[in-house]
Amino acid sequence: MENKKGRKMYTQADREKALKYYLLGLNLFEVSKLTEVPERTLQKWQSKESWVKLKDSEKLRKKAVDLKNFGLSNKKISEILLISSTTVWRYCKQNK
Repeated sequence: MENKKGRKMYTQADREKALKYYLLGLNLFEVSKLTEVPERTLQKWQSKESWVKLKDSEKLRKKAVDLKNFGLSNKKISEILLISSTTVWRYCKQNK
């Protein structure tokens, strides 16, 4: 689909698919090749929607769950990762 200026319009599904690939660890060049969305468009989405922060929170969530599976308490995990123990509890609960 194109707009009045002849530019390609992308759906929410296109954005979600690109974000999913990004959160899996691919860089924007790789995401561009898989989704056929120009790299510059992906850069704009990344900036506007704070993809970097989302990626960082996913890493933090994984670390918290890994430490919990290792046997550490929520309080100890929160001290290690510098987040609240409530956040650790939420991350671990969501992972089940």
